[in-house]
Amino acid sequence: MQGIGGATIFVLKKAMKRLINLILLLFTSIYVFAQAPIKYLDQSIEADGVLEEAIWKEVHAYKGFHNFFPINEGLASMDTEVKIYHDGKYLNIAFVYHDSLSEVRVNSLKRDNYGAGFHLSDCVGVIIDPYNNQNRGYFFAVNGEGTQLDALIANYDNENLSWDALWESGQSVQGTAKVYEMKIPLSTFSYDENISSWSFQFYTRDAKDRMYTVWNKFQRGFLQFDTRFLKPLEMENLKPSKIAKTTLIPAFTASHGRNLIEEESQSELIPSLDVQYKISDGLRLDATINPDFSQVDVDQQVTNLTRFNIVFPERRNFFIENSDLFTTLQLASDINPFYSRFIGASQDILMGLKLSGNVSPNTRLGWLNVQSKKGEDEVAQNYMVGVVKQQFDPAFFMTGYLVNRQATDGLSLEDDFNRVAGVKGNYLSKNRKWSGFAGYNQSFTDGLQGENRAFTLENNYNTRTLTFGTKFNSVGKNFFTDIGFVPRLSNYDALNKVVIREGYKQLSQSLLINHFPKNQTAIQTYRLLNASMDLYWDEEGELYEKNFFYNTALFFASQMSAYLNLYHDEVQLKYAFDPLRNGNLILPGTYQNTAVRLGFNSDYTRNLYGSVNLQFGSFYQGDRTRFGANVGYRFLPLLSLQMNYEYNTLSFEELGTQNLHLFGISAEVFFSNKLNWTTYIQYNQQIDNFNINSRLQWEYKPLSFVYLVFADNYTEVLDHKDWGITLKINRRLNF
Repeated sequence: MQGIGGATIFVLKKAMKRLINLILLLFTSIYVFAQAPIKYLDQSIEADGVLEEAIWKEVHAYKGFHNFFPINEGLASMDTEVKIYHDGKYLNIAFVYHDSLSEVRVNSLKRDNYGAGFHLSDCVGVIIDPYNNQNRGYFFAVNGEGTQLDALIANYDNENLSWDALWESGQSVQGTAKVYEMKIPLSTFSYDENISSWSFQFYTRDAKDRMYTVWNKFQRGFLQFDTRFLKPLEMENLKPSKIAKTTLIPAFTASHGRNLIEEESQSELIPSLDVQYKISDGLRLDATINPDFSQVDVDQQVTNLTRFNIVFPERRNFFIENSDLFTTLQLASDINPFYSRFIGASQDILMGLKLSGNVSPNTRLGWLNVQSKKGEDEVAQNYMVGVVKQQFDPAFFMTGYLVNRQATDGLSLEDDFNRVAGVKGNYLSKNRKWSGFAGYNQSFTDGLQGENRAFTLENNYNTRTLTFGTKFNSVGKNFFTDIGFVPRLSNYDALNKVVIREGYKQLSQSLLINHFPKNQTAIQTYRLLNASMDLYWDEEGELYEKNFFYNTALFFASQMSAYLNLYHDEVQLKYAFDPLRNGNLILPGTYQNTAVRLGFNSDYTRNLYGSVNLQFGSFYQGDRTRFGANVGYRFLPLLSLQMNYEYNTLSFEELGTQNLHLFGISAEVFFSNKLNWTTYIQYNQQIDNFNINSRLQWEYKPLSFVYLVFADNYTEVLDHKDWGITLKINRRLNF
């Protein structure tokens, strides 16, 4: 009987426990889903950061912000209130951050400068997902001097800062309270008026205390902009947006340049036109005619000692809007069927059309078509990309796409073409710990058949303290992507001066272990282990390359960090290559390369900041020593100076010794958050180039700019190669 009674008591206790958990879950659900809705109120505001309008007294305040960094637990000691409503035209948001001091710290007045202007400044931000599907969002932020930042977020946490929207903001300091206002046109968003539940995340940044707080709590093992951790709020009386559907951006570019080697000069006056038309609240058509991109930032030079090419980011505005549809087609970081930087690289663009956005809440469409001009020695080309992305639920979506390059002669298509068709699927578990990916590509090239496929399988596990992943790639030698990027396929034989294509298979594994001490104030994170392994097999199934990486690091609460990296590569080199670019070749053979790197990063929130690292070890049949340093100083908030230096010395018994210097200086002067002057000075010994790029940018009206750009290029011994000056003016017109 005692046994039976004990069993009964055990069952009753278990049942009570389940009942209590059910009740707690019920109350939690009520709290989550019973958040006050975002009201529709027919009253406009002036986005000046003062909150003097009576309407703000009627709007619910969202409170209870949580610590995110450097502390990742508990409620914020200095809370933030967020009030938000819409008036049918604008989404109006007010932040009140209850600081302990009236001091405002801002490190940059440059728009969209996240690294210095926002990550290191007092600011507030919001992430908005109008479809509540957890894989895409809009990010808006404003700092303590009123400088704006906006970005698109795709694939959970990949932000595109090149995207710009037209919105208003203001800020003020009232005692110790920091007040911010945002006025964002509803037409900015791709949304469906039948979906009233939008998702939001609010955050604050206090630069003096190096602190982030967030509204919806989540663990720091995930990135701050992860759209999977947004909280749904109901939008009352949501209607289609009634703001301008058509935007015209005419521009004129006047330029003059001189090639001092060929002793030739060229002057041009280039008119251009960009057109944006909103077909619906979710779908947009973009057109560009005779575009000029001379105003974009110059690429930052690097020393490349690998056997393969490297990529640079896309900065041209036509390719940016809804860019995640086109730029996230890659199967892996180095298997990408579409790399937009190839378009217009050797031939000017005549015109382009782009249709992109949502055709339903869970279906996104992208279509891009660009026609190039005929060159002196090159025929005109037509480039087309078509993408369909279908979200089946927050945990799973698929993407299908077609990429095409085809030679043209007037209005007729030539037989010279290259096409890539592909499909990929992404999976994320409901607990957000497991994620998976599978993708398949096949290319079609005139005259080539067989070995034209590429596929990837990937699986990852992620918690706050533990992350590991496995990835397998397979690429055939005839997988051609004329406007894509797969660098490992093309092997340059420097001895015979030919390019040899070889397919390969790759297995990658990674493991990350972090420890977050609770009772230590000095050290914020111990990175106990960050290790990866990459194995490569050739077409015959022979293992020809092994890459091993190990990292450990300390991250201090002061935001200083120190790290140790270990590298070990085993390579069966099949083709000679010239890392020194001086004709002294490393010949085929078996090599083992081992290197150690030590590094230190200072507190980047300080006016004076920097980093230093030292690497030494073997490099093929010789030795390599690398030294890198970065130092910067901010004259807050009007001037920022930064210097980067990298030194490589390569010593070989047979090839001799080669020293390579890479040097760069950047200077940014902020006359206001509408007028700035940026100058880059770069010296790259490896490519025998010394260049100066200086740009004056004036936003004379919202998203209407005047650019004055000067570029000057020399050899490493300062022989003058060429120079140019460009004036560009555009005007944004809404109808």
